[in-house]
Amino acid sequence: MAEANAGKEKKEVVRLERESVIPIMKPKLTMKLAYLIEHQSDREEFLKLCRRVEYTIRAWYHLQFDDMMELFALFDPVHGAKKLEQQNFLPEEIDTLEQNFLSYFFRVMEKSNFNIVNDDEVELAHSGQYLLNLPIKVDESKLDDKLLSKYFKEHRHENLPDFSDKYVIFRRGIGLDRTSNFFFMEKVDMIIARAWRRFLEKTRLQKLFSRKKNSKPKIDSKKNDDLASEIEDKELYVERIRLETMDLSFGNLFGKVTIQEPTFEESALICNIFLQEKKSKGPG
Repeated sequence: MAEANAGKEKKEVVRLERESVIPIMKPKLTMKLAYLIEHQSDREEFLKLCRRVEYTIRAWYHLQFDDMMELFALFDPVHGAKKLEQQNFLPEEIDTLEQNFLSYFFRVMEKSNFNIVNDDEVELAHSGQYLLNLPIKVDESKLDDKLLSKYFKEHRHENLPDFSDKYVIFRRGIGLDRTSNFFFMEKVDMIIARAWRRFLEKTRLQKLFSRKKNSKPKIDSKKNDDLASEIEDKELYVERIRLETMDLSFGNLFGKVTIQEPTFEESALICNIFLQEKKSKGPG
């Protein structure tokens, strides 16, 4: 997170990793490229090539998705148990089918430009105390921790979150959530928090509550300068507008205020739920 000065006001900015793709309408892209070709015959051949590439990619997705859904049908929480009983699979065979399903699933998610949410992104969301998020909680006591652990042992991934043995959250796209409201209760909490913080600073009691060892490794300034331009190209800066950083003015306290938070446009979650009444199990 970084803060940038814009005139007299300080803007709170969040650094986000840029998406690996640029969203654009496919017909618009192909026609723009086609118009760059001088001869009409070559232009028509180029459009044929684009259609063939599209059909090839679409066929691959259909095959992958059909194979994945065929495996998922065996672990469907509603009808999967009956299908497994009919097939008389051994426990080892069921484990293999589960791992095959996960392989298809992660491959499709990767090709669809979904990324796994890491610990830093989760920590940022929790520390921000978002007013725009949905109150969703995961009951980890009902989740299996063997299925995903086994998969990640055989398929290495970088920057996996701490909860990756129980569930995985995928995200794609970057957007902005913006809303206007009075937020009276939230403003009261903000005033109390600021008053308490100021009291700790005046009495110097803050040092007692903030004694933490800084064990961060020293950063090589030369290497950091060499990678600066590359990092800037990969990062996207999005402004956050929060109650915690707003000025305590009469208009802000008693009038409507607008808050803005960065968010992911799409998200998905995969986990394995314990079924106590049934012996079958599977990704849900």
